[in-house]
Amino acid sequence: MEKRVHRINKSMSECDLVFAFTDTIKISVDVKGVQFYGFRVCSSFSEEPSAGEATYSFSPRQFKDVEGNMVGPDRGFRLTLEMLRRKPDSALIWYEDFRDYGVLETNYWTVLSGSFTVWRSDEYSTERVYSQLDGSGQLAWKYDGFSDIHLRARLAFPASGSGKAGIFCGDLFCCLNYNSQAVELYNGSTLLGSYSQEITRTPTTDLRDDPNMYTVEMRIRGNRVRVYSGSSYTLRFTATVSGFSGGYAGYRSDNRTVCELMRLGDAWTYEPYERFDVVMPDGTTKSYGRISRSNCTWDSEFQVFTLTADVEESSTRSEDISMDYDFSHSDDMTSLSCGNDYQATVIPVDINIWISRLFLGDADGFSILYYQDVDSLIYWANEAAYRWNLRGMCMWSLGQEDLRLWEWLPKQV
Repeated sequence: MEKRVHRINKSMSECDLVFAFTDTIKISVDVKGVQFYGFRVCSSFSEEPSAGEATYSFSPRQFKDVEGNMVGPDRGFRLTLEMLRRKPDSALIWYEDFRDYGVLETNYWTVLSGSFTVWRSDEYSTERVYSQLDGSGQLAWKYDGFSDIHLRARLAFPASGSGKAGIFCGDLFCCLNYNSQAVELYNGSTLLGSYSQEITRTPTTDLRDDPNMYTVEMRIRGNRVRVYSGSSYTLRFTATVSGFSGGYAGYRSDNRTVCELMRLGDAWTYEPYERFDVVMPDGTTKSYGRISRSNCTWDSEFQVFTLTADVEESSTRSEDISMDYDFSHSDDMTSLSCGNDYQATVIPVDINIWISRLFLGDADGFSILYYQDVDSLIYWANEAAYRWNLRGMCMWSLGQEDLRLWEWLPKQV
């Protein structure tokens, strides 16, 4: 039998796999920590990301008009989806919330200085319970070749906290400085920029259950560094650095702080959180949400885009992302009729898309009316008690309700 040799190169790990049509497999690596999970031999394969899908049922029915006639839509139906899209984020490399048991004992991390532990809300649980990195010094991913990356941390200062804490890559240190009440960027000991921001400590009694967390991040592209802070990841300032050659990356704190999140992403490539496909009740499929962009190239396999110019992501699109629920409408579906049951399937192409509600209505237009009279309140009381096995229900306010409620409610108890 003729031997055929195939070689697969992994640029970051330099992992070479050599195998032939014999019983011999040779695996060689030159970087510590590389893990080999196995392989499969097949004639062909396909690979694609998936965020699952959700199927909804619809039962359009006729209504009786004011003259007593049963009527339906004149020319068909239209499906309306209430969806929430989010702004893109850097293509994820590593997400660390310290919830995996024994995370610091793995080969992924190294303590360059100081001391760190992980506090867990349930110390002996093997589940992914809420946890915090606790300590001071420098904690880094065990790789010293980082350069163009996006780093984010969410941290809190304890009751006696002081000094600087944040993220670093090589000699670059992007931090929250409690003493100066500012977000700052350092190259070595040189201050490159700052932005004033109020930073408060967290009382000891609240440090584990209700800490005052602050987000800080930096995006490094060559010799330009962008600094962000706040829950909305707001750009605070941009700085130019010289002599930066990269290195280790991770978390750094002058004195004791706690950190609940470390996120590492690519500096140029983004994950959009906007597109979803819908298989309509009539069997057709339509895509929604994808925003047209400039100064970027698309990877259609993994649905990510890479900037071709050193600009902010928001400048690549003319459409705003409201971060609130939006309505998307289908085309007219004339093949549907009242009296039949149908289904629609929502397939998120991107992650982090929220589905609220779907409405099947008249193609000529329809309205969504919310009201609470005695009938609707009793209906939801029954649903709460007998469908969801809840022990009670509540109303937004008292004094505006249908007065008949108080006559009928005791009958439902």
